[in-house]
Amino acid sequence: MLREGDNLISKELSDFLREKLYDYDIGFEKGEKDINIFEENGFIFVEKDQDIVFSLKNEKRYFDLLPIIIEKVVRGHLNVLHKDKAEELIVDLLVNIIVLSEVEDSDGYSHTERVAKMAEKFGKFLGMDEKELRKFVFHAYLHDVGKISLEQLMLYSPTRMRLFEESYQDHTVMGSVFLSMFEVLWEYIPTVRYHHERWDGKGFPDGLRERQIPYYARVISILDFFDETTHFISSEWESELKTPKEAMEMIKKLSGKYFDPNLVEKFESFLKSEGVI
Repeated sequence: MLREGDNLISKELSDFLREKLYDYDIGFEKGEKDINIFEENGFIFVEKDQDIVFSLKNEKRYFDLLPIIIEKVVRGHLNVLHKDKAEELIVDLLVNIIVLSEVEDSDGYSHTERVAKMAEKFGKFLGMDEKELRKFVFHAYLHDVGKISLEQLMLYSPTRMRLFEESYQDHTVMGSVFLSMFEVLWEYIPTVRYHHERWDGKGFPDGLRERQIPYYARVISILDFFDETTHFISSEWESELKTPKEAMEMIKKLSGKYFDPNLVEKFESFLKSEGVI
């Protein structure tokens, strides 16, 4: 049975966990039982055998993650959580949410999955080693994480599409705020926030230009645009899907305006090497 201790986590959270995890014997004070959950300095900690295995900012929006984490700890699927493992776990959880909110293509892939898949291939082409490539693919998977928040807003709006169009630029800011709650994911915030900045400084949200824009954000902006033009209809590109060759021609025309010219050249070489164009 769950028991609310003298410290520390809010009654709202303890009631929530009691409802979700009534079968498990969890303590609510540090060191109280074999597995404990407690609050300290604005963070929620999950402890197993006196070792911290997980931490998360103490905010209501993240309460839904805790039963999943605690169940993994109880079942022995999650022990002392090192940074890489914590990063992988949270990214996996977020990607599942992102992908579920996106439309799949005829092959069963969503926009995020396609961009990440292309990022892995392009990263190898750029000469990234295994460690950097793993990080780069995570950057690709998380680039649109801010749309999770927009989707939640639209669920309660009678004018969902208008709200999305008016709020589209906000997804970069919302995504960076969202990731700021997970210390282990802070390194991904620049890509999430700046992947819609432009080489000429006319992008959003902060008007960065040229090499002020982080490298991964510059790369993913090209991959993002390529996938959108070849899979989505928009008035920005004459309301019709583009072939890969047509999309690449658009990217070349926007080189030096939207995109890093050097990366555009490399991306074209990559597509040719893959037989895409």
